Amino acid sequence: MQRFAAGRGKLASTLESLAAWRPRFPPGRIEAVYLHWSGGDYGSSFPAYHYCIGLRGDGVGVARTNDLRANMRNVSSGGAYAAHTLGRNSFSAGIAALGMEGATPEDFGRYPLVPELIDGLCRVGAAIAAAYGIPVDRHHVLTHAEAAILDGYFGSGDDERWDIARLRPDPKPLVSQDALDAGDELRARIAAYAR
Repeated sequence: MQRFAAGRGKLASTLESLAAWRPRFPPGRIEAVYLHWSGGDYGSSFPAYHYCIGLRGDGVGVARTNDLRANMRNVSSGGAYAAHTLGRNSFSAGIAALGMEGATPEDFGRYPLVPELIDGLCRVGAAIAAAYGIPVDRHHVLTHAEAAILDGYFGSGDDERWDIARLRPDPKPLVSQDALDAGDELRARIAAYAR
């Protein structure tokens, strides 16, 4: 598996207030949305995602970190694109809540997912789904963990992915059902915002 390690940048000063955010999505074809956390702190991001949701002094903010048009094609033909989900980047959008640096399933660390970030992630996911007519279901709106289950690399090891398998830390062993439950909870919230 290829690990993404380049291009980390500071975003805290460029996050637009989510309350004031009025996206103008480009025309084209987006068929799926993948939900992530960045694996960093609350102010840093990677260009592997199209939008990042972070904390600002006055609440939650959002920043566009990659152009959706880069993924409005079969990306296997080459060229630059947002490489957010292994093997699933064609015609898809990747969005991430900033945080979870050093997190484990039982301890979310110094930069945990907080309710405000989760809510912001759901609002941005809903906006993308509504703009492109994407059904909010397990086939079209997935967490990275759910994609990893389907593609055989789910877990908390170095070459595995578990974002977003849990919305809260839990000392119990991480299992696939955790990811499915978290995905269902996020999709319910996204569907409510997409109406």
